[in-house]
Amino acid sequence: MSPDLQVGADVAYADAVTVLAAALDRLGARIHRDLHVESSHIDVSADLRLASTLTGFSAYADECLAVLDDPAVTSALAAARASHMR
Repeated sequence: MSPDLQVGADVAYADAVTVLAAALDRLGARIHRDLHVESSHIDVSADLRLASTLTGFSAYADECLAVLDDPAVTSALAAARASHMR
C-alpha cells in the first residue's frame, strides 16, 4: 500500500472511531437522562415488571458504554485528535 493510501486509511479509521464514539456517548447521555433507573425521573415503584426491565436495560447500557473507557478506544480517539491537529 502506498504511503498516501495508508494515511488515507488511517484518517478514515480515525474518523470512523470518532463518529462511533460520539454517537455512543450521545446515546449513553440520552439513556441516563431518560431511562436509567439511577438517574431518570421515572417512578417504577408501582410496576415491578417495568422496574425489572429498566434495571436490566440500565445495567446493559452501562456495560456497553464502558467500551468508551477501553484503552484501545481511548488510544484510537487520541490518535484521531492528533491526526486532525496536524
